[in-house]
Amino acid sequence: MDTSHPARTVTRLVVAVCVGALAAYGVMRAFPGLSLFGAGSEDRDAQIVSSITREEQVVLLSLGIEGIAEQTEQGSFLGVDVPGTGRSSFVQYGFNAKLGIEGSDVRIARAGEDELVISVPEFIFIGHDDESFRTVVEDNGVLSWVTPEIDTVEMVNTILDEGAQGRYIEENEDVLEDQARAFYTAIVTSIDPTTSLRFEFR
Repeated sequence: MDTSHPARTVTRLVVAVCVGALAAYGVMRAFPGLSLFGAGSEDRDAQIVSSITREEQVVLLSLGIEGIAEQTEQGSFLGVDVPGTGRSSFVQYGFNAKLGIEGSDVRIARAGEDELVISVPEFIFIGHDDESFRTVVEDNGVLSWVTPEIDTVEMVNTILDEGAQGRYIEENEDVLEDQARAFYTAIVTSIDPTTSLRFEFR
């Protein structure tokens, strides 16, 4: 009777396990992003979150703003306007307004196995560039010397103040939402095309 058969079976089993382990190790070395234990979904989610939650501001829209601002001052005496004391100034302006969001305020939540909810913060006025401001017309009455001169710097500041910035955002809110959807959808689908997105705007 051959008593070595069980020993050979055990030896073969041990060799098979070792070979399998070595093969798995080789695969993991060759493909470091591959997981044998189902962690791929977590890695994918972490990569999506890292790509979306940026610390810097995200410009979603650049607007070319042009116009002419007018300011008029009138001299008066005892509450009555004095003819010929008026001053008028017209400033032509142009600049690019940058609208977007604070990237660090974007929030992501999982709504299902293959769905993410992206919560987008309020849109903000990020900045402006390519500014041009020049006085194109000044209309001063014969007695305008009694009326304080118009401060064109103050006119420029009014064009760029918080009230004006809020109007630029309000007038373009629908476009900003579309741009936010397109921006973040492109990021997520480049990592995982199977993930669907739902957007919430604060």
